[in-house]
Amino acid sequence: MNPKRGRRSADAESKLLLVTGRERYIGEGLNFADMVHAYPIVSPAAHGLIRGIDVSRTQAVPGVRRVLLAGDIPGKNGIGASRRDEEPLLAFNEVLYVGQPVGIVLADTSETARYAAHLAEIDIEILEPIFGIREAVAAGSLYRPPLEIHTGDLEKAFAEADFVLEGTLESGAQEHLYLETQRALAIPKSGGSLLIHSATQGVTDVQDAVSNVLGLSNHSVEVDLMRVGGAFGGKERGGTMWAAVAALGTWATGLPCRIELDRKDDLAWTGKRHPFLTDYRAAFSKEGRILALDVELNANGGAFEDFTIPIVERAMLGVDGPYSIRNTRIIGRGCKTHLPSNTAFRGFGAPQASFVIESIMDRAARTLGKDLAEIQRINFYRDGEETPYGQRVYEAFSGEILDRALPKYKELLAEAEAFNAVNHHKKRGVGLLPVKYGIAFTATFLNQGNALIWVYMDGSISLSHGGVEMGQGLFRKVARIVARTLGVREERIKCETTNTLRIGSVASTAASSGTDINGYAAYLAAKDIRAELRKAASQMLHEEVGLAPTPEYIEFEDDYCWDKRLADEKRTFEALASFAYFNRYNLGAQSHFATPGLSYDMEAGKGTPFAYFSLGEAVVMAEVDLLTGGYEMKSAHIVHEGGEILDEAIDRGQITGGFLQGVGLCTMEDLRFDGQGRPMADSLSTYKVPAFSDLPEDYSVDLYSSRNEHASIFGSKGIGEPPLLYGLAAYFAVKHALEAFGGGAVESRLSNPATPEAVALEAERIRKTTKTGKGTA
Repeated sequence: MNPKRGRRSADAESKLLLVTGRERYIGEGLNFADMVHAYPIVSPAAHGLIRGIDVSRTQAVPGVRRVLLAGDIPGKNGIGASRRDEEPLLAFNEVLYVGQPVGIVLADTSETARYAAHLAEIDIEILEPIFGIREAVAAGSLYRPPLEIHTGDLEKAFAEADFVLEGTLESGAQEHLYLETQRALAIPKSGGSLLIHSATQGVTDVQDAVSNVLGLSNHSVEVDLMRVGGAFGGKERGGTMWAAVAALGTWATGLPCRIELDRKDDLAWTGKRHPFLTDYRAAFSKEGRILALDVELNANGGAFEDFTIPIVERAMLGVDGPYSIRNTRIIGRGCKTHLPSNTAFRGFGAPQASFVIESIMDRAARTLGKDLAEIQRINFYRDGEETPYGQRVYEAFSGEILDRALPKYKELLAEAEAFNAVNHHKKRGVGLLPVKYGIAFTATFLNQGNALIWVYMDGSISLSHGGVEMGQGLFRKVARIVARTLGVREERIKCETTNTLRIGSVASTAASSGTDINGYAAYLAAKDIRAELRKAASQMLHEEVGLAPTPEYIEFEDDYCWDKRLADEKRTFEALASFAYFNRYNLGAQSHFATPGLSYDMEAGKGTPFAYFSLGEAVVMAEVDLLTGGYEMKSAHIVHEGGEILDEAIDRGQITGGFLQGVGLCTMEDLRFDGQGRPMADSLSTYKVPAFSDLPEDYSVDLYSSRNEHASIFGSKGIGEPPLLYGLAAYFAVKHALEAFGGGAVESRLSNPATPEAVALEAERIRKTTKTGKGTA
């Protein structure tokens, strides 16, 4: 049946289920007559030695099947990222954060398991914890020696500079707040193997970690998922622990085992975006050109390394921003503390780095009394210039993008100036923030993807690849690539689940590279099928109309094929697929793609870690109430350079969502821990995140479609992470509004995040400073 005229396609049906709330997520709808539910017994202390665990009250609860401790693990007790033995699944002699699992309760219901887990008594000898970055650095509590990047003659540049800026900057943590909490379902299979439905971005990591814990080969662990209900990096490694818990429950009982964290526990026990503390010196010429940058980036990684070192590395590679800096010393430290292990988060160190360099540029413009746009422009990379780590920058469009943003920027500056002239207790400020974001995994081996495609005899198409759909539109983009390559409509294509038996050894869906690597792999597979179908079509037309079989003359478009020599003789894709099957042509293809030209030496701090750069500029105007500290965005305009855009609707959605998430990071999401290492906000009643109403009415996205030799499939560029950085413009808009309150005489020391409380305190400081006539801060 022709999908154009017949029944609704599988993907169309899925979209209908999504918008009506009837689509299923991890393990939903899979219920069994006999199954167990798991919940962890966790440490109540941030740091201490385990002297004993009493689970007698837990085991006495009706409905509890078993309680598992570290000694019950049949394989190796290790799920670490950098190396498996660095992080245990279950703590056995020392606890390193509040919420660290030390045991697992298996019960008939999730409520019983959760209740019984809280009855366990852990005898802990309390040790002194470390929570802050300064404490960790002073104590030498680092995962590894500091990383360094050097270029040029730093001290000579500082000695010859017209002025030098110095300072310390802090940026806070951020909760992922995915809609679907951490969960997994493990199901036993024949031969001692098992199937795991896991809320994860990294099916290969789950497969390997579970294999390690159970003492199985990878081929005995099948990981399968259709979609994840939000992730933002929090499920790149975050889902691995809970998949291993479910798998251990199935091993222990022989029954399906499910675990689902409630929201409160998910917020309390899981890692966040890394807080950073940065010390810097920056040298400038009197014209505003940055001559040297000496910066130390320190990240709070929590109890285990997780992705801290790659995130620090990524921040080091992004602290130059879109600016050419010839003399640098960039140091990065991953600090070990007694908090849940901080992990991947959309941006992966780049937002923290962008905040640093843009704060420096903002101060330079203020010091010189020049417009920020002028300072940005004279420092932008030009084609062929090298980054501090030695990668050449090509297709450097930052100046062109700034030109597109300037009219709105100037309009808002004039509007803010007019408003401020007649308002005393309310002020407006304008933030202008450029973006240069490198796309690829800095760990070169991760830049690979696999795809498998089958064309069936009725013309329908099955598409499998290693990417995880988590609301970012990956499946639609990859299906669009395949449809374009085969000359068919997208409705023909069914995107299959992400499954480690069909697609093995794949990278996590992260680093804004999901479409790049999975889409390219799918394109290569579709290209192989297209070549086979060309041969089949030429043979079919030879038999039916007598044309000499010449495959290179065959064209495909809009569900039809034809020979260019006789274009009126078109055949449907269904007819071609049927002919190909009955004449024994190969209708399937598997392909592998590895991003070319990448290499990076972390120890040397040199190489080409990125396939290309995504560029953009954001302009935001905020209005601040200086009495209450409250504020709102009045206008936001984003110019984003996305290469040849594959799907405009998806990209606009990603830009808007990323922008708001960035606004939350720097203006309202304030994650604090008490003196015992427990989060002070563990629910949505106490943790503030942006809502759709926080988007200003005056909001626009200018998609700058550019043709790039260095971009990915069909000239497209990754879209997931770069837009988050645009949200930082909101912070600078609020900061500039505060400085307008002081008549421009006082530089704001506004903290990040710029919560209403922080804004009110800073307004009071500026008021007092101005009244005492100091005039500077």
